[in-house]
Amino acid sequence: MNKIIEIKNMYFSYENKKIFSDFSFSIEANTITYIMGCNGAGKTTLLKIICGFIKSKEGEIKLNNKNIKNYSPKDKAKLISYVAQHNTTQINMIVKDYLILGRTPYIGFGNNPSKNDFEIVDKYVQFMNMDRLLDLSFNKLSGGEKQLVSITRALIQETPIIVMDEPMSALDMGKQSELLEVINRLKNMGKTILLTSHNLNHALQQDCNVCLIKDNGIFAYGDKSEVITPFNVEKIYGKKVKLINN
Repeated sequence: MNKIIEIKNMYFSYENKKIFSDFSFSIEANTITYIMGCNGAGKTTLLKIICGFIKSKEGEIKLNNKNIKNYSPKDKAKLISYVAQHNTTQINMIVKDYLILGRTPYIGFGNNPSKNDFEIVDKYVQFMNMDRLLDLSFNKLSGGEKQLVSITRALIQETPIIVMDEPMSALDMGKQSELLEVINRLKNMGKTILLTSHNLNHALQQDCNVCLIKDNGIFAYGDKSEVITPFNVEKIYGKKVKLINN
């Protein structure tokens, strides 16, 4: 199997607060992996380290068997895309103009999109059923709509790795269900999906791996059926639960 993401002996801290210590794990290509843990465990920090937005103090991060330090920003943007938990940035443009920015790694800055670029945008707009939002101002969208647009833009970036931080957080139950189906379809298209969630049911509904993080490292990592157990959930969240698997 191809390890598309590898972390070896990673250490990270914010000032005097240790977040990760001697942290190592890897993700196989064409898989779905959930990162789970309590608030403050470092889930978002881990995603940002993998994407190269922040640097670890020690250790090695590899993407597709290459050290992340050796990627140019353009090449890294063709390999990995990121969807933040909340898009609070004021973006003064209509949605269809915002979406074409997902093609920036291929177009470059100051160049006009090609016919192929617009066809790719249209492909993923249809994939995400986003037609009704195209001519609306991004700033006037609801939080859930902004989240769906941000996810669509990441797909338009056409990267083999897609990283999403709490992508369901602003979505109603119907849209959450639709996004879970989208994630499954992306995996079937050969994508590698890495995401965080507080909702165990999301992982239980998918063919995925789960990484539980606690106390600066990995508490459990593997197939969802082996990791999401009453014992592990109680150790992570401090509450006894009864799990019902469909």
